[in-house]
Parts: sequence; C-alpha cells; structure tokens
Amino acid sequence: MTPRGDRVPPAGRVPPAGRVTRPRRGSLAALLAAAALLGAACGASSSPAPATPAGPPGSPAGATPTPAGTSGVSAAPGSSSAPASAAALPPGAFTFSLPTGWRAVPMGGNHDALVAGLRSTNAAFADSLASRLANLAATATYVAFDASPEAVRAGNLTTLVVTEVQLPLAVTLATFTTTVQGQVQQLVEQPVEAKKILITSGEAYDIEFIAPVQRPDGSQGSAAITQILYVLPGRGYVMTFTAPPAVAPSYGKAFADIATSFTIKL
Repeated sequence: MTPRGDRVPPAGRVPPAGRVTRPRRGSLAALLAAAALLGAACGASSSPAPATPAGPPGSPAGATPTPAGTSGVSAAPGSSSAPASAAALPPGAFTFSLPTGWRAVPMGGNHDALVAGLRSTNAAFADSLASRLANLAATATYVAFDASPEAVRAGNLTTLVVTEVQLPLAVTLATFTTTVQGQVQQLVEQPVEAKKILITSGEAYDIEFIAPVQRPDGSQGSAAITQILYVLPGRGYVMTFTAPPAVAPSYGKAFADIATSFTIKL
C-alpha cells in the first residue's frame, strides 16, 4: 500500500467533502479556526472511511489517554510544572517522549536529506511526507512521524503535528475546546465527543473523528484524527495525530503515550 498524499484543506478553505461554514472574521471562532480545521495535513488513506467511526483511533482498551479522575495518570493538575502563563514561552517550548521508530522533524531548514533517506524504501511514502512538510500551517511548531521500517514499507504515513494558537488571556480550556469541537462537528457533519483527560502538564481534552480529505488528484479520501487540546493563559496547543483509518486502531497506545508525555519546557 502506498500513500496518496491526502490533505485536509488549510484553515479557512472550505473542504469539498466537508462543506464547512467559515467563522466570522474577528470572532473567537475565527481566531481558533486554524486549530479546528486542521491546518496541518492529514494522513493517507487507502480505504473508504465509514460513515461514522466504528471506534476512535485509540479504541483498544487502555489505548487512549487516561480520563481525568481515574488512576494511573501521569500527573494531577495541581502537581503540574506548567507555568501560570504562556507569555514568556517561545513557540515550541515543550517536549514529548516518542515511541521507538518515531522521528521528530526539524521545523526549519531543508528536509531533502530526510526525504532522500526514505525514498529507497518507499518513494511514494517519501513524496507524501515531503508534501506534508511543504504544506504545514504557519502555526505548526512541532512535527513527528512513524519512521519505522514497517510503516514506511507499508506506506502508512502517520503523523503528529502541534499547532499553537495565541488566545486572549480570558479564554479557558473549556472555551477553547467548545470552539474547536464546534468547528470539527461542522467539518464531519455529525456530533463529536470531547473527553477530559490528564496529561503530564495537566488537564486536556481529547477529540477523535474521521475527517474528509482531498487527494492531489482531486479524489476524496479520509483520515482518522485524534486531537489533544491544552491551554495555558494566552495560548492554545493542539496536538493532531493523523493516521489512515485502516491502521489507526493499532496506534491508540502510541498516541496516548505521546500525548500524556507532553510537558511544557520552562
């Protein structure tokens, strides 16, 4: 199986399969649209998406971040080392623990060497990754992907893209989540649940859905999306995990472990 370079349209552009209504300019919805409409490109899919997800990308038991209020969480919000405000933090001031086989991609510079190293194994995978990196949203501050030999050979481009959105200081995690959730529901045209979870940096929300995407040849595809939303006063963080729907369930634990490890770097 080879990737087809499926992409979710940039924020503010109406996706052919999604018929998203653009938020009014100047509103909070407009401010958060880049996060809600997946400014980062989505993963390739080689099979049609179901009308509704049969299960979230992390559907196996224990494969999603631990819900708030249950045991086994990395840290309770009160013990988080996150600062009280994001005002003094530069973009990208956070860390992750990536699973074996995953690789973080430098945000600046040329990616030719990285792409060339993958091309000998799967040229289509390399081309899809190159297209993904070339079409990142301006608000993207971190990218990683599953670079394991198995994923590359199979053509399953599975990625994590973090975007950061500047917010008014009064915007809370709940408000941020409600706005993003509403935009996602317009995109997929069905209800989407937002689940409160705990990660190392404190409380967050998890939204999972199947999104329509448009391939470079104009045909329609789909991608399984898991978004983790986190807020510090003045800044919203959106961790967008994207995988082909056929393989998304197998990534549930990896997505959960990566998201839970998200730590603000002081």
